[in-house]
Amino acid sequence: MPISFRKAAAAFAAFTLATNGTAVLAQTHDVMILDQAFFPAVTYVDAGDTINFTNNSEGSRTVKAADESWQSEALSTGSTFSYVVDAASPLVFTSSTGNGAFEGTISFDEPPLSN
Repeated sequence: MPISFRKAAAAFAAFTLATNGTAVLAQTHDVMILDQAFFPAVTYVDAGDTINFTNNSEGSRTVKAADESWQSEALSTGSTFSYVVDAASPLVFTSSTGNGAFEGTISFDEPPLSN
């Protein structure tokens, strides 16, 4: 019985890859909210991925889309807000302090290669 199950699972996986081209699983990306910046400044995603924003700054922060289509509640230090990216997601998100605003970027491009 286990061998038949494995063969069926392998056949299903092969069929899925053949019909879809690739098997893509949604990923989770972590973005830190710092005092005057996001880290990383650019987050490379695919539609369906989740971005977890964690406030690592000295004070309360919100994070929102530049077009204000989504926004977090006020995040105290250590709090997290999650956003699921779709193909229509705005590409710029912002946060602000008493000293001004700063922004981060969502990119659907392939991430650059690292050495």
